[in-house]
Amino acid sequence: MNASVPTALAVAGTALMAVAIFGPFHRSAKDDADEPTPATNGRASQWTTLVEPTAVACDVAARIDLVEALGTLQSPWAETILRQALETEPDPTVRSAIATALSSSQSLVT
Repeated sequence: MNASVPTALAVAGTALMAVAIFGPFHRSAKDDADEPTPATNGRASQWTTLVEPTAVACDVAARIDLVEALGTLQSPWAETILRQALETEPDPTVRSAIATALSSSQSLVT
Protein backbone atom coordinates (compact mmCIF):
# COMPACT_ATOMS: atom_id res chain seq x y z
CA MET A 1 0.00 0.00 0.00
CA ASN A 2 1.28 3.42 -0.91
CA ALA A 3 2.34 5.32 2.23
CA SER A 4 1.00 8.64 0.94
CA VAL A 5 -2.59 7.38 0.66
CA PRO A 6 -3.30 7.40 4.45
CA THR A 7 -1.73 10.85 4.74
CA ALA A 8 -3.82 12.17 1.86
CA LEU A 9 -6.96 10.70 3.41
CA ALA A 10 -6.12 12.28 6.79
CA VAL A 11 -5.55 15.70 5.23
CA ALA A 12 -8.76 15.40 3.22
CA GLY A 13 -10.66 14.36 6.34
CA THR A 14 -9.35 17.35 8.27
CA ALA A 15 -10.25 19.68 5.43
CA LEU A 16 -13.78 18.26 5.35
CA MET A 17 -14.05 18.64 9.13
CA ALA A 18 -12.94 22.26 8.83
CA VAL A 19 -15.62 22.88 6.21
CA ALA A 20 -18.22 21.21 8.43
CA ILE A 21 -17.18 23.29 11.45
CA PHE A 22 -16.54 26.62 9.75
CA GLY A 23 -18.51 26.31 6.51
CA PRO A 24 -20.95 28.93 5.34
CA PHE A 25 -24.31 27.68 6.54
CA HIS A 26 -27.61 29.49 6.22
CA ARG A 27 -28.60 30.68 9.66
CA SER A 28 -31.45 32.75 10.93
CA ALA A 29 -31.03 35.90 12.98
CA LYS A 30 -32.38 33.99 15.99
CA ASP A 31 -29.53 31.47 15.69
CA ASP A 32 -26.99 34.30 15.63
CA ALA A 33 -28.51 35.90 18.73
CA ASP A 34 -28.37 32.63 20.67
CA GLU A 35 -24.75 31.85 19.83
CA PRO A 36 -22.16 32.85 22.42
CA THR A 37 -19.37 35.12 21.37
CA PRO A 38 -15.85 33.67 21.29
CA ALA A 39 -13.91 34.03 24.53
CA THR A 40 -10.67 35.58 23.34
CA ASN A 41 -9.78 37.96 26.16
CA GLY A 42 -9.82 40.84 23.70
CA ARG A 43 -7.65 39.10 21.10
CA ALA A 44 -8.84 37.26 18.02
CA SER A 45 -7.73 33.70 17.41
CA GLN A 46 -6.22 33.84 13.92
CA TRP A 47 -4.49 30.43 13.74
CA THR A 48 -7.73 28.77 12.65
CA THR A 49 -7.46 30.53 9.29
CA LEU A 50 -4.45 28.32 8.51
CA VAL A 51 -6.93 25.45 8.15
CA GLU A 52 -9.93 27.36 6.80
CA PRO A 53 -9.66 31.02 5.72
CA THR A 54 -13.23 31.83 6.83
CA ALA A 55 -12.66 30.52 10.37
CA VAL A 56 -11.83 33.86 11.94
CA ALA A 57 -14.33 34.10 14.79
CA CYS A 58 -15.10 30.54 15.83
CA ASP A 59 -15.91 29.75 19.44
CA VAL A 60 -13.83 27.85 21.98
CA ALA A 61 -15.61 24.53 21.39
CA ALA A 62 -14.99 24.69 17.64
CA ARG A 63 -11.31 25.53 18.18
CA ILE A 64 -10.93 22.58 20.56
CA ASP A 65 -12.59 20.29 17.99
CA LEU A 66 -10.16 21.55 15.37
CA VAL A 67 -7.19 21.01 17.69
CA GLU A 68 -8.29 17.42 18.33
CA ALA A 69 -8.69 16.79 14.59
CA LEU A 70 -5.25 18.23 13.87
CA GLY A 71 -3.74 16.19 16.68
CA THR A 72 -5.22 13.04 15.21
CA LEU A 73 -3.46 13.65 11.89
CA GLN A 74 0.05 13.22 13.33
CA SER A 75 1.50 15.04 10.30
CA PRO A 76 4.14 17.78 10.00
CA TRP A 77 1.51 20.09 8.44
CA ALA A 78 -0.83 19.68 11.42
CA GLU A 79 2.00 19.96 13.94
CA THR A 80 3.13 23.25 12.38
CA ILE A 81 -0.37 24.67 12.75
CA LEU A 82 -0.66 23.42 16.34
CA ARG A 83 2.69 24.99 17.27
CA GLN A 84 1.60 28.35 15.84
CA ALA A 85 -1.74 27.99 17.61
CA LEU A 86 0.03 27.37 20.92
CA GLU A 87 1.92 30.65 20.49
CA THR A 88 -1.10 32.77 19.54
CA GLU A 89 -4.20 31.18 21.13
CA PRO A 90 -5.62 33.51 23.80
CA ASP A 91 -7.94 31.01 25.54
CA PRO A 92 -6.29 28.85 28.25
CA THR A 93 -8.67 25.92 27.67
CA VAL A 94 -7.80 25.77 23.98
CA ARG A 95 -4.09 26.19 24.80
CA SER A 96 -4.33 23.18 27.11
CA ALA A 97 -5.95 21.10 24.34
CA ILE A 98 -3.18 22.20 21.95
CA ALA A 99 -0.47 21.20 24.42
CA THR A 100 -2.13 17.80 24.89
CA ALA A 101 -2.37 17.26 21.12
CA LEU A 102 1.28 18.21 20.65
CA SER A 103 2.47 15.99 23.49
CA SER A 104 0.55 13.00 22.18
CA SER A 105 1.99 13.52 18.71
CA GLN A 106 5.49 13.64 20.19
CA SER A 107 4.96 10.37 22.08
CA LEU A 108 3.96 8.61 18.85
CA VAL A 109 6.98 9.92 16.96
CA THR A 110 9.53 8.81 19.56
